[in-house]
Amino acid sequence: MKKVLLAATLALPMFAQASGYAGLDIVSSKIEPDNTSSSAKPNALQFKFGTWINRDETLGGELRLGLGIGEDELSNNVDVEVDRSYGAFFRGQFPNTLPVRPYGLIGVSYIETTANFPGGGSDGENYKDLSLGLGADITITNQIFLSVEYLRAVDRSGDEVSNLGFGINGRF
Repeated sequence: MKKVLLAATLALPMFAQASGYAGLDIVSSKIEPDNTSSSAKPNALQFKFGTWINRDETLGGELRLGLGIGEDELSNNVDVEVDRSYGAFFRGQFPNTLPVRPYGLIGVSYIETTANFPGGGSDGENYKDLSLGLGADITITNQIFLSVEYLRAVDRSGDEVSNLGFGINGRF
């Protein structure tokens, strides 16, 4: 996973002539581990940086880093929190002439979590998988836009992690 993120980071300068964007999202995750029938909904802040591959701004690459800001109870008073999350994505989007621009994402996600047990002690679990997402950007000004997004981050071996994100972004 780290090799993929490193390769994506090194590839971004190739697109230096294209315009880009950066944003901050509040993300509500839904974590459903395979060893339980319940789910937790911890929150995170997500920083994203993207650049467009083409002049029409319909194809792009995006890197993400998330940091947990809240925890939620899974079951039996076990609290789950997102420690960190990483992602690298390709993004396909409608042309920038529309005020509301739907988009799709395909990439990889890596999510580190911690479960805190009621009697003390904790256990960490890492999730990684191919991720798919759908969202929309809503233009406010030429440089500022809002985003709403659903991302199926992990769906492997019974583990499921999905994210619902709302953000504010800026073009440069």
